[in-house]
Amino acid sequence: MEYISTTLFQAGNARFLPGAPLVFALFCIPTTLLVRIITNERLSTVMKQILSIPPLTLVFTTPIIFSCGNPVLDLAVAMACFNLFLRLFELYWISPLLYGKPAYAPLNYLYTEFWRALCKFPRKSRKKDDDPLPPKIYVKNKRWYHIIAYMGYHAIIWDILGSWWSTFTPNDMLSMPDERPVFFFGALAFIGIILNTLFNMLGYPMHLFHCLYYDGGSYSDEQWRPAMKNPLFFSNSLEQFWSDRWHQFLHTSCVAFGFRPTRYITQRALDKMTIKTSFPVSMLFGTLAVFFMSGMMHEYIVYANIGWSSYKFFIGQQMFFFSMHGLAVVFERLISAIAPKYLSASIRESFLIKHVLQRVWGVTFMYLLLRYFTNGFAYWGLWADFPLMFTKPYVLQFFRSIPYGDTLCGSLL
Repeated sequence: MEYISTTLFQAGNARFLPGAPLVFALFCIPTTLLVRIITNERLSTVMKQILSIPPLTLVFTTPIIFSCGNPVLDLAVAMACFNLFLRLFELYWISPLLYGKPAYAPLNYLYTEFWRALCKFPRKSRKKDDDPLPPKIYVKNKRWYHIIAYMGYHAIIWDILGSWWSTFTPNDMLSMPDERPVFFFGALAFIGIILNTLFNMLGYPMHLFHCLYYDGGSYSDEQWRPAMKNPLFFSNSLEQFWSDRWHQFLHTSCVAFGFRPTRYITQRALDKMTIKTSFPVSMLFGTLAVFFMSGMMHEYIVYANIGWSSYKFFIGQQMFFFSMHGLAVVFERLISAIAPKYLSASIRESFLIKHVLQRVWGVTFMYLLLRYFTNGFAYWGLWADFPLMFTKPYVLQFFRSIPYGDTLCGSLL
């Protein structure tokens, strides 16, 4: 029995390879069951919690026990399973135990929670009933083929940069921060572009499905956002990088599972101590909890895909990376709160502060910690089996034909 459990949770190359369709079915079927149970109005909360244990366990363990055989698909499955587990676990367990709410959610609520990472939904007015604020109406001004065009644009970038990235071995990436630090700084820009493209290539097919299935082939570009909005190049703070321009696939889950419970517990504890600043302090702790959950997700992804025997050498690096970024975001908020006392608005909003110093701070901080994010994924070799790469022969030929082309690529050139 001990051998079976050890083998099952070894993860990495020890996982079963049933094929991508079956892997997707292994977490989609229990997720559907969990949705059916949570939307049921007849079952009691206790009964729902009992029924939720097997499917929640299956959703969480699917990426650890099974592999699609392709790193990009395995990444998508691990992200989906972690996200679904957090959100559904909160509905079944945290909300009833912490807030005293029943384990219930209407289907339209789950719908908005699922699509909120890509779509804005009109919010109800918070004004009094006698002075209602009409919900914002989004005008559909684009068609489904615009999404196809965006997908094609990102596919071309993915193909070219992915072909370049395929020249690097895992060892090239692991040794780069120490042996080629200047090149590693430049590679940060390309990695930022590739990640931007990767998540948009995940987001646009979802958007296309919604556009065709729910919206009749048209949509509002004001209502729908790309999964990633070039965070590395257009963010002027770490907070904007993570809260606005980085992908929001985990946003609802991290808020529900991390931010709200932490803020609730912290604020209640501080209120009992009659601390007047309980609300802002609890908000800061809630922010740190979101980054903590992001670190946990990345630890989970790395563990599932490289296996315990290798993961134990990288354990905690993702947590360190995201926890430090959480502290940095809190630091930025404190500076923003203090700055008006010492600097005028014209200075705070000046080009030097807003677009130079803040970006230098963000990029420098990101660069100094980047290795802790990339190490586990570099060992995994996520980029080795990128789909597409139709331009790979031409990209390799180009770098082989130019002077010093080999210095711009990895050892596989």
